[in-house]
Amino acid sequence: MRQFISILLLIILGITPEVKAQQVDLLYFTDAHRIFPVDDVPGGRGGVAHLKTITDSIRQKNQNTYLIHGGDLAGGVLFGGMYKGWPMIRAFNQIPLDLCNFGQHEFDFGSTHADSLVRRSKFQWFSSNLQSPSGKPFADVPRYVIHNFHGIRVAFIGLTDAMNTTLNDGGVVQENLKKAISEVLPQIKSQHPDWIIAVTQTDLETNRKLLNAFPQIDFVFTEEEHEYNSNAFYQGKRPIIAPAGNMSSVAHVILRKTGRPSVEIIPLDSTVSSAPQLRKLEVFYRNDMNQKLSEPLAQLKVPLSFREGITGESAAGNLIADAFRAAYHSDVALINGGGIRANVPAGTFTLKSARSLLPFGNKLCLVKMTGEQLKKMLKANVNSKTGQLFQVSGIKYAYRLENDSLSVYRNGTLILPGDSISVTLNNYILNRTPNQFRRIIGENNPKAMLDYEVLKHYALKNKVLHPQKEGRVTIVKE
Repeated sequence: MRQFISILLLIILGITPEVKAQQVDLLYFTDAHRIFPVDDVPGGRGGVAHLKTITDSIRQKNQNTYLIHGGDLAGGVLFGGMYKGWPMIRAFNQIPLDLCNFGQHEFDFGSTHADSLVRRSKFQWFSSNLQSPSGKPFADVPRYVIHNFHGIRVAFIGLTDAMNTTLNDGGVVQENLKKAISEVLPQIKSQHPDWIIAVTQTDLETNRKLLNAFPQIDFVFTEEEHEYNSNAFYQGKRPIIAPAGNMSSVAHVILRKTGRPSVEIIPLDSTVSSAPQLRKLEVFYRNDMNQKLSEPLAQLKVPLSFREGITGESAAGNLIADAFRAAYHSDVALINGGGIRANVPAGTFTLKSARSLLPFGNKLCLVKMTGEQLKKMLKANVNSKTGQLFQVSGIKYAYRLENDSLSVYRNGTLILPGDSISVTLNNYILNRTPNQFRRIIGENNPKAMLDYEVLKHYALKNKVLHPQKEGRVTIVKE
């Protein structure tokens, strides 16, 4: 019905879309974290108004055009933390989007919220491997989609990996990717599609393994490998297509009944005109966001780099951990480096700065643990390259790879296994750890504070912020 209405509107406007014989135009983009363009390159990149212009232009040339989003439209960055995906649903309903896979960030605010995003969408969500605890597909979405484009039948498999990196509230279960494919592939093959495409939120190595394991899959649409660069990798003759992050580009793939797909990457930048109605939506949210975040809090004497905290100590991590520890007057505070999400320049530290650093809006919890439990938590993540390394306050720790030893010090004294320690950490970290701690303030406690609010009050109180690396984290690998 929606496709019929779109065609009717084009006819009313004097534009008659063609049905190109034996050709399907697929448009794919991913990681649409915010509605308006990102301004970190000349002319900006991304934005739903640019996306609609490109989509409309190709749909006018071929009725067999299908717009696909790979996932991550809620959470992940400041805009997502503030608006939780609702503006993206509104915009995608207007473009309109045809098909959407889940990203991990759809679950940053819980499985109930992710389900509500699905309910408000006019486009089709799907997932081959995300389930409810009962074993049924999450949010009752289909496990695969087969679309008939006037004689060309295209099947889509949707896969989401690394669900341990988002909020784990027990409302969604990640099935093994290979197992999920093995379950849906016979059903798909029985319907004799011309093409089978996997839409995935996983890394390049995993995509290669999936293509090796399942030669029936013709190619993969996946998440970005690089924030600014789009890529088409190949496993043999089968492409793995990864547009740049923050919907900086859209992949245009032309399929015919037989033969190899044609792949083109279209940048979504200032060279593309902005569709007027969606441009108005972009301007509204940009102004609304800036107005809400303009409050000055303190003077920041040094720039903060979030990437430093992925593999070692960072000034940003020290600042945030100090703020957390001060909030609950605990012995220790922790934050995983990947929970810090933006660079902040020296100068006026605003509410926007605080919320950019901590966009998820996690709740801070207070627990009691032993020295042995603390040591195990630190050691379990010390070699992480994906953001799980802990930034700390109130302690220093040193790890030596040669003998796999980790020592933890408080006030210059070695912490003993039986020591009782109060620790401030966010609900994301607490829900990921298998250890059971005595909770003094849990995430549902009325006293639990939002992480960025704690950082805001810490900045207001101190007026001047000058965090530095102090040897809190030492990793010796030689």
